[in-house]
Amino acid sequence: MGDGSHDDEPDTEGVTLDRGYGRQPSGRKSRPFTMLFLGMLLGVAALGLTLVLLRLGPVAQRGDEEAAVSAAKVTAETVPESERVDAGRRLDVLPGVRSVAPQTPWLKLDASKTLTRIGVGSCLGQRQPQPIWDSILRLEPRPQLFMMLGDNVYGDFKKRDAKELIQAYRDQSVRPELARARQAMPFLATWDDHDYGGNDMGADFPHTEISARLFHDFWQMKPERAYDEGIYYSRIFGPEGKRVQVIMLDTRSFRSKLKRKTKGFKYWGRYEPIEDPERTMLGDAQWEWLEEQLYEAADVRLIATSVQMLADGHGFERWGNLPLEQDRFLELIDDTGARGIVLLSGDRHNGALYQTELENGQRLPEMTSSSLNRSYGPAKDGKTRERMSKMYNQENFGLVDIDWRLRKLSLTLKDMDGEILDSLSVKFRDLGID
Repeated sequence: MGDGSHDDEPDTEGVTLDRGYGRQPSGRKSRPFTMLFLGMLLGVAALGLTLVLLRLGPVAQRGDEEAAVSAAKVTAETVPESERVDAGRRLDVLPGVRSVAPQTPWLKLDASKTLTRIGVGSCLGQRQPQPIWDSILRLEPRPQLFMMLGDNVYGDFKKRDAKELIQAYRDQSVRPELARARQAMPFLATWDDHDYGGNDMGADFPHTEISARLFHDFWQMKPERAYDEGIYYSRIFGPEGKRVQVIMLDTRSFRSKLKRKTKGFKYWGRYEPIEDPERTMLGDAQWEWLEEQLYEAADVRLIATSVQMLADGHGFERWGNLPLEQDRFLELIDDTGARGIVLLSGDRHNGALYQTELENGQRLPEMTSSSLNRSYGPAKDGKTRERMSKMYNQENFGLVDIDWRLRKLSLTLKDMDGEILDSLSVKFRDLGID
C-alpha cells in the first residue's frame, strides 16, 4: 500500500514591483533629489531580488535542496560537464505543476566505460530515513552505476491531479541522503506499482501518461516514445569484448489483470497462476522491442524486471502468475541466442537469490534486492528449487561484480551496514558467454 498524501507544495510567485513614479499631485511640493535617488536605489535592489526569486522557483523546495546539496560529498561542480544530466529550466511537467526533478543535475555514465561494479535496489520510501546510501558510498570500489528497480517513491493516487505522486517526488528530490548518492553515482531507473500510481496496478490504471511524465521529469530522461506507450529502454556500456547491456523493462503499463487466488492455491499471497494466451506482461510492442535488444551485441546483459521472474512459492506479483508469458521470455532467450543474462528484480521487501537452467544448459540467475528502507516482516515463501538463498527481510541492496579477467560475475546482497547477507558466483561459460 502507498503512503498517505501531502498537499502539493504551491509554486512561489515572483513579486511584481511597480517601477513607475507617477506625477506629483497638483499644488504639492516635490521631494528632495536625495530622497528620489534613494528611492531609485531601493527600486533597483527590489527588482534584483524579484529576479532571484523568479529564478529559484519554489522557495521551500529550494531551501531543502540547498541543505541536501551542502551535505553532499561530491558536488555537481566537481563533475565534468559531459557527465551531467542537467535538469535545465524548471518547466511545467503537467499543466500548472512545476518540475519535480532535483535542482542539481543527475550524473551521466560515459557509454565507453568498462563496468565492473553495478549497484541495485528498490522500494525507497521518501518519508523514511535513508542511511543505506552512506553504506553504499563507503564501498571500495564504489558502484559505477546504480539501478533503481521500482517503487522509487510511494505516491499512489486516484485523481488526475496526481498530487500524491507529485508530492512524493518533491519529497524524494530533497532527501539529503539521496542527494549525496546521486551526486556520487549515475543512476538508471524503471518503475513498479507505487511510482506507477497504484498498488498492484497494470494496464487497467487510468493515469499512465501522467505517471510517465512525472517519472521522466524526476529522472531527467528523454522519453523514447509517447508517454502512454511504456517507459522501457536499454543502454550499452563498455568496449567490444566487455559490453554490458542494461535492459529496463516496463512490467506495469501493459500487464493484464491477475487472477485472485482460490482456496486450492497453497502459497501465501493474493494471486494464482492463470494460463490465458490473451493476457500479457509486456504487451506486443515491448515484446518486439525486447527481441530486437537481445539481438544486439553484448557480453553481459542485466535485465531489470521490477517484479520477480523466476520465483515460485508465493502468490504476490511475479511473472509466474502469467506462466505463458514467463515461458515466452525463457524461450526468447533460446530463440535469439542471447547469452550472459542476469535478472534483477525488486518489489518484495525481501531480498533473495534465484537460479534456473535453460534447455540449452545455460544458467539464468536472478537477484531480488528489496527494500532500501521499507523492511517488512519475514517472508513466508515456500522453499522451491529455483531459490538459492534464504529470504532477507532487513534493508538491503545488491551488487553485480563483473570480473572480466577471471571471466566470472557475482551477485551479492548486503545489509544496511554493508555486511554480506548472501552471494552467488557464476562463471561466464555457465552463462553461455565463453
